[in-house]
Parts: sequence; structure tokens; C-alpha cells
Amino acid sequence: MKKLAELAYYLVSQKPYAVIIVIFAAFFLSFGAFVHVETDDDLESGITDPAVLQTISRFKAEFGHEQQILIAFPVEQIDRAALLNLWQLAQKLRSLPQIQGIMSLLDVLQPINSREDFEVYLQDFRIENLRELLQKNSLFTNFLVSKDGRALQLVIVPDLSFPDCQKQLYDALNKLLPEYFGGRTYHVFGYMYFKERFFEFIERNNLMFISLGFVLCSVLAWFFFPDIVVLVLILCAVGIPAVLTFAIYFANGNKINLFTSPIIPFALIISLSEIIYLVSFFVRTHKHGIRPYEILHRENFFRLLRPCLINSLTTLIGFLSLSYSPSPNIRLFSIYTSLACFLSYFVTFGLIFSVLKLYQPKFSRKIQKNRRSGEGIRRFLRNTIFRHTGTVLIVSTLVALMALPFVFSAQTRNSLEDSFATGDPILSSWEYIKTSFSGPYQLLVMISQPQLLAKDFLEKVDVLHSELLQLPEVNRVFSLVSLLKSFTESFSSGPEIPESEQLIFSILEFFDARGIAEMVISTNSDILLLRVGINISDDFAIYDLGQRILVQARAVLPPSARVEITGEVYSHAVLQKNILENISGSFAAAILMISLVFLLVFRSFSLSFIALLVNFYPIFFAYAVAFLAGIPLNPSTAIAGCVMSGLIVDDTLHTITFFHDSRQRTIQRKLLYTMQQMTWPVIYSSVLLGLGNAIFVFSDFKPFAYFGAIGALIVVIGVIGDLIVLPGCILAYDRMVRAKRR
Repeated sequence: MKKLAELAYYLVSQKPYAVIIVIFAAFFLSFGAFVHVETDDDLESGITDPAVLQTISRFKAEFGHEQQILIAFPVEQIDRAALLNLWQLAQKLRSLPQIQGIMSLLDVLQPINSREDFEVYLQDFRIENLRELLQKNSLFTNFLVSKDGRALQLVIVPDLSFPDCQKQLYDALNKLLPEYFGGRTYHVFGYMYFKERFFEFIERNNLMFISLGFVLCSVLAWFFFPDIVVLVLILCAVGIPAVLTFAIYFANGNKINLFTSPIIPFALIISLSEIIYLVSFFVRTHKHGIRPYEILHRENFFRLLRPCLINSLTTLIGFLSLSYSPSPNIRLFSIYTSLACFLSYFVTFGLIFSVLKLYQPKFSRKIQKNRRSGEGIRRFLRNTIFRHTGTVLIVSTLVALMALPFVFSAQTRNSLEDSFATGDPILSSWEYIKTSFSGPYQLLVMISQPQLLAKDFLEKVDVLHSELLQLPEVNRVFSLVSLLKSFTESFSSGPEIPESEQLIFSILEFFDARGIAEMVISTNSDILLLRVGINISDDFAIYDLGQRILVQARAVLPPSARVEITGEVYSHAVLQKNILENISGSFAAAILMISLVFLLVFRSFSLSFIALLVNFYPIFFAYAVAFLAGIPLNPSTAIAGCVMSGLIVDDTLHTITFFHDSRQRTIQRKLLYTMQQMTWPVIYSSVLLGLGNAIFVFSDFKPFAYFGAIGALIVVIGVIGDLIVLPGCILAYDRMVRAKRR
């Protein structure tokens, strides 16, 4: 290890131009990988549960895809004007090549392609017959027309064979609908539409984070080190690892997605935090005044090489702890952010020390002024720690105990309201369609059984219908039973299930000719499909509801029946649940691995235990505050703990390493010397890391905002721990040991 360090220093001190050229050559060559930058809009790629995947595959094989987009809008009543407007909208939608089919109230009427012919067809008696049909037959109620007849809905079936259908249709609808409706109210929803809206936020936030990240780097670098050469050096050292990381990312065929988009600001802030800490050693005026710059350069290189390497390892642990996630996207985030840390370490030392070998910063007067202004803070910290050690520890313990109930009472929730800001059109559309129609989400229950069309079995399915409708989360249940009862209600004495299987087949043929039967029964008539419209968007509640539906179905139906639940909404809920459970394990693994690093580095159980307490105390306390403020526990917020567990240990490691290597004779003198030398580097580093997380708070996408708020809070509490609680614990432990010796 020593020989490698000597070789590294030889390169940066004797071959600085070569090191700089190699780094910038790699930087410029990497831009070739940015030719094809794409956004990944696939939310389902992370599903790894074999049973879930098998059910999805079986559903697609029997029923095709379930993609649909809902367009709903209010009307005064079902009259001539409303039907003409509906016809005109349907015609405009049919002109879009991304649409395979449209279902609306017009399907009850005769299909006519000419507006003039349709106007002639809409005689008053036909409109009146339509109203009577809607009152008598509930098949279309809360589906194509609201119960009160004051709203209409179109169901769009996209053509997934069209290239990039999801994005193309999303863009086409966002252009067509505002032009058609003008200032009139309308609402668009559907899981497919929601996903594209989701990724629209990601693309916009990516641009914002990159801009804010570089602005933040520039402002803070100039504030701490007002030297134009140092400013350019810092920006290059910050930007190069991020560019190299994403060059490798794109070169491997990856796309930007929800989880990998934060790699950019993280790479910037991780690099900047380490660079600011590193450069600060070159601007301490007392060192410049008593030692030649050549000696200072060499001393700082070897002094910082080991602790910065350890910091990089702990940061890697924090990110790599997520590498066992069931979501490939989270694994990509874990691996490539870890790569950014790795590249940052080598680029930082290579570039910074090579340039500082050739150029000596000259702003000692500014630093001397900062040292004098910071003496009051150091004096306050010394007095607090040495005079009130017991109070510091008691207060810290009490605050931790007060936080525990909030941590263990966290509400797990991942709903639409936890992703989009209040007033966002996607939320108003969700609410309107939820209250006026069925859904807008659906759970798909597949039922197979040898005697699938037997009356006694269908009667049990009818019982299941009734029981599911008693659930407050269920708006509507649509199945073969719905079609049979609708038909018999229209053409006989009342809604009932026919006695004869032959009659049931005849009714199926009637609806099959209208393209409706395929929605509720497979082509071979061996699988029934129950479409359960639900009014909740919380993934965890959806998963629980799915389990309750399975329990009820298996209790009502005969043992020979096979019951499965699927659908994009349910599958995504399973994925979110699995991710959250996995993150909990990842966090535990991060604690264990970082503990082992502490033991290997400090070779002291007491110091390692103190360091562990100081670093994970802020995480639990920050979550307590977040949960108290109403921020829920979900994958977006839980991932902050794993990530920050590897980042906030940096200052603790620097501080304890400096304390551990200090040659002062007593613990008290070691602490005083450490506080004198480390207070401002720790503050600088923490300010950078805190602001780096705080830029996420400005996101209009709540998962990013929650992540940033929790991360920034962890940093704020962490710096208090490093500057007050950590020295207090060390001092209290030393006093306890000395008391035992007496």
C-alpha cells in the first residue's frame, strides 16, 4: 500500500502535466457516449417475483394488454349537443395513429362516419331511447356515463405496436385535447398516461438539478477559495467524474430513469465535498508561513490519501447496500453512484495535486480573516463540550428517546398525492374520474375452473361481486356476470344468470360481435376476468386490498377454482412493497459494513461504537422529524437513509482519524487540537453536503423533494453530532476509564 501511495505521489509531483492530459483526454473522449441519451419509461422492469411475472404473462397471453387511457368531461345532460361533441372528439381521436380503438357511449348507437349523417340519425326519439336504456341498464353506468348523467367518458385503447407508443400518444393527446376543449374542463388519466407524466417530471428535474448543481459548485467554490485558477480547478474536478460516470452508463446501453437521474447531483456534490475539504489544507496560513510549499504539498497528499480513501469506501458501502434491490433501476443507481465515488477519488487526487504542484494559491489574507472570525465558534464548542459534557450527553439521549416513537410509528404510503403537488392536473383528473366513474385504477382477477360457464359456478361469482362491492375501496366490478345480467335485464323479466350454457354462449356471441366479451373471458372460454375498479392510489393499500380480494375469492368460490390477481397497478404495488422491504435490509447491511470499516480503521471498539452512534443517530432523528411532519415512509424516502449512511460518515472519519493520529499526550489535548484543526473543514464539508441535498427540495416532484429534505436534515443533525456529541462522547469515555483506574 505504501509503495502504491509513493507511486501515486511520484506521478502527481514529477509528471503533473501527463496526469492532467490523461484526465482531460478521458473527459473529452467520453462525450461520444452522450450521442444517444434516452429516458427509460418502463416502471415494470423491476418486477422479479416469479409468481407475479407468471401471472402477468398468462394474462397477456389470454387477454392481450390492459393499457387504456380515460378521457372524462362534464356535460349538462345526455342530449343532442353532448352526443355531437362526443362524436366529434371520438373522430379526432381515431385520426391518431397511436390509437387502436375507442369505447364510448356512441357504441350503443349506430356507427356513422359522416357528421352530416350522424346529425340526421340523432332524432329525438333515438336520444330518448338512449336515456331510457341508460336508466334501465346499469352496464354503462359509472363506466361510459356517470350515474347522474352529467359526465361522459371515453376509453382509449392504444396501439402498442406503434413505435414509442406511450410517449407519442401522450404528446399527441396533450396537443389535441387542449385545442379541442379550449377553456372547457376535461380530465385525462390512465396508468399509461400517468407513467409518461411521471417521466416528464424526471426529464425536467434532471435539467434543473444539473443547472443548480453547477451553480452551487461555482458559488461555494468561489466563496471558500476566491482564486480564479482554484475555481476552474474545482469545477473541473467536480464535473469530470460525473461526466465519466454517465459516459460509462450510456455506453452500456442504459437509459435515464426515476432512480438513476439523481446520480448527476450526487456525483457533483460528493466530488465537491471532498475537494473543498482537500483544498482547505492548502490554505491554512500557519502552514504556509512556517513550511515550504513543496513540503506542504507532500505532507497533505499523504495525510489525506488514507482518510479520503476510507471515506470513499464508506460512501461506496452506503450506495452498494442498495445493489441487492429487486429493482434493476435501483441497482443501476447503486452501482453507478458508487462508480462516481470511485472516479471522484482518483480524479480528485490526480487533478488537484497535479495542478497544485504547478500552481500555488495566494489568498492567505482572506483565510486569516476567516480563522479570526471562526474563533468564537471554536471557543463556544470548547466550553460546551468540556464544561457541560454530562449535559450534552443527557440531552442527546433524551432527544433520541423522544424520537424513537415517531420512527416506529411511521406511516407507509406511496400514493399519487405523494408524487405530485397539490393542484397538479393529474390529481384533479384522478379525483374527478374516481368520483364520477369506476376506477380509475383496476385490479384484474383471473378465475379458471373446469365448469366455468355452469350456472351454479357463475352464481358464486355473482356472490363474489356483491362481497367485493361492499369493500369501501371498490367502485365497480365488471365481469361475464355483468354482461349476462345486463342482457337478461334488457330482453327478459329481470337481471339473472341463464339456466342453459347454450344460452350463455349465445349471449357471449352477442357481446363478442361488439368487442366486449374479450374484456371478461378468454378466447378459449377457460378463464374469467373480473375487472375491479378501485378508488385508492396508495401502492401499499393496493397490495393489501389485492390480498383481501384473493382471500374473499377463495372463500366464496369452490376449491377447484384457481384465483390469481394481476394488472399493472397491482404488479407495481408488489414492486414498491418489495423495494421497501429490501431497502430495510440494505440499511441494516450498511450499518454492519460501516461498523466493520470503523473497527478495521480505528482498531478500537470504543471509538468504533462512538462513531457508529454519532452517525446513525442523525438518520433516525431525521426520519422522526420527517414522519412527524407528515412525510410517509416509501421507497423514495427510505432510500435516503441508505445513501446518507455512507455520506455523513466522511466528516466523522476525518475527525476521528485526525484525533487518532494526533501525537498530543492526553485525550483532552488531542480533542482541543482536533477541534482547532477540524472545525471549519467539517463545517465547510457539511454545508456543501447539506446544500447538495437541499437542491432536491426545490423539485416539484415530491419524491425528490422528500429525499432532499430528509437528506439535508440528516446532514444538519450530523454536523452537530460531529462537533459536539462526538467529542463529548470521547471525553466522557476517557473520564470513565480514568475513574475506573483510580
